[in-house]
Amino acid sequence: MLIALNVLLFATAFFCLAVGITAAATQRVLPWLAGKVVRPRLWGAGYILFGVVVLYHAVVALVHVDPDIELVLTVVTTVTALGGLGMMVVAQRAGREARPLA
Repeated sequence: MLIALNVLLFATAFFCLAVGITAAATQRVLPWLAGKVVRPRLWGAGYILFGVVVLYHAVVALVHVDPDIELVLTVVTTVTALGGLGMMVVAQRAGREARPLA
């Protein structure tokens, strides 16, 4: 069960990083978000932050970390994840449709 969870965490992390880097570099988002995301680079940067947090938790599940350090890093990753989610929310303001690029 633990191996399956770790594989799922790593796959999710790499997916988030790939989609975030693509959005930040090329201003292209997933097809179902194309009409909602007003600022694709900001959305991609937020998705990269979220992917880094998921990757951290996948690695920590495999490696033993000192509990005091793990507590501090958990607080840091929680703030990072909330910051990334906030960036994604700001990038796709509700009620506004993005104009097609061309």
